[in-house]
Amino acid sequence: MYYRPREKKRHPLVTLLLLILLAIMTSALIGLLAIYVGYFQVETPTLAERFAPTPTPTRPAVLYVADGDEFFAEGRLQQAIDAYEEAIRIDPTNDVPYIRQARLLIYTRDTAQAVDRAAQAVVLNPSSPENLAYYCRTLDWEAQYAEALDACACALELDPDYAEGYAFLSEVYADLGNWRLAQANAESALEANFQSLDAHFNMGYALEVQGRYREALEFYENAIKLAPNLGPLYVTAGRIYHNGLADYETAADRFKKAIKLTPFDPEPYDQLGWAYYFNGEDVRAIEALEQSIGLDPTYVNPYRRESAWGHLGTLYYTRQNFEEAVEFLIKAIEVGESEFLRRARQVDIYTEVDTLTGPQTVPVLRGRFSSASNPNYMAKLEPLNYVTQSDFDAEQGCGELIKQSIQSETILLGATRPLTFTRAYSQVVGTAALDPETDTMSLNLANLPQPESAPYEIRVTFWPDRTDTVGFFQPDANQRARVNIQFEEKLPAPVEYYYEVGLAYAYLEPAQCDQAVPYLLRSLEIDSSPFSPAWAGLRICPSSQSPPTPIPTWTPVPGQEEQ
Repeated sequence: MYYRPREKKRHPLVTLLLLILLAIMTSALIGLLAIYVGYFQVETPTLAERFAPTPTPTRPAVLYVADGDEFFAEGRLQQAIDAYEEAIRIDPTNDVPYIRQARLLIYTRDTAQAVDRAAQAVVLNPSSPENLAYYCRTLDWEAQYAEALDACACALELDPDYAEGYAFLSEVYADLGNWRLAQANAESALEANFQSLDAHFNMGYALEVQGRYREALEFYENAIKLAPNLGPLYVTAGRIYHNGLADYETAADRFKKAIKLTPFDPEPYDQLGWAYYFNGEDVRAIEALEQSIGLDPTYVNPYRRESAWGHLGTLYYTRQNFEEAVEFLIKAIEVGESEFLRRARQVDIYTEVDTLTGPQTVPVLRGRFSSASNPNYMAKLEPLNYVTQSDFDAEQGCGELIKQSIQSETILLGATRPLTFTRAYSQVVGTAALDPETDTMSLNLANLPQPESAPYEIRVTFWPDRTDTVGFFQPDANQRARVNIQFEEKLPAPVEYYYEVGLAYAYLEPAQCDQAVPYLLRSLEIDSSPFSPAWAGLRICPSSQSPPTPIPTWTPVPGQEEQ
């Protein structure tokens, strides 16, 4: 008998699992077939996407602050400013990058932006002596001396041993001509911290304004030892060697070091070329001055209003190359005169209101000009935040009071008049744009309420300490306003540029008197003293518009007076 084993029966659960697996495989096959024939559209990652790095956390702001500090120590000012800017972007509530950036903007001559950054730091942290002290310094460089004194005094109230507070207070007093207090506060800064860069620098400045150049240089050189990579310190020392001691070789050496540290700054090239000129090295002077112009053809020294264009023109004039002299000096005059609008710092829109003392004009919109979009300087007009004088708490600390003054305007209104400026102008949007090339300013405003009585008034504040009313306007029925202001005023260039152009035209063969006379007369408008070289040019090219030639008054020899 044949034996056949009995078949094992499959468990029902196993059968179910096999059926499910078969269904999944069938579905996958159908899906792949559908993709193949184009029924479904599937996006496949590119090779770059496949191997792209995985997302990483945002780098914290504190690391960018550390980068900025390191760049500053290395003398890389623009990289430091950019690092602080990135820290501000990541964490706009941290006051440290604001004040560190303000410190560097002083060295790059962007003092308007420095004030804004320092003010933001004070608003974020009004109890910081560092914030108040550097805010003081930025205000001083913007010639806002009263506010600067308050800020420095507050910094020292918060920390009586803070060396930079004394150093910057010394700087303010030096600019005000109070040499005794300038030197006394600089000495206090050195006593508080002898390793302070700013303490040594401002002791040097306190001595420089007194004409004590050799003593000043000792402290400027000390500052260089403390910060050997900071280019502007070499420019300051070089300027004293040049102008104060007539040591042109050492001055040139300091300017070269500044160029090595800040190769994209036009100032040290200009100063180096001028030092070469005084040292009789004309070829080197021309090369350095042309490099300065190549870096920034609009650069003008803000205090002396000199430029590389003018220095080149003077060099060619003294070499009797009058054709070249005319070309460069005329350009120097154009650049110097256009400097007027580049000094604009702020625009305010005023309206008339009734106050306790009668009608009064008060600002309702304000904008600070920024040169980030050079040659056009832009300002965003924003409503002011108003408070009454009673809102100020006399018991507050000095830092809080300064913070409140930065954030708001104070006004006394009638008892029956509510304070509604902030609410009334909260929807206003507008910009102001300055164009120094055409000497114009344009305003574009929207959502601007109609003034209650008089038209709106436009005021522009110029550095160092000047505010002008430049126009009036009223919005249209749609609460919009477009205003264009043409400026006629020019800031005079150095007087020698005018008479050198005039004399260069007069010395040409033949003399070009038609071109010479206007520059000679303009020179005499600035300085009509008997010693002006312009008189010699008018003897060659007489003009009916010339002022009377100065005649010296006869003075008898002592003892020979008539009895």
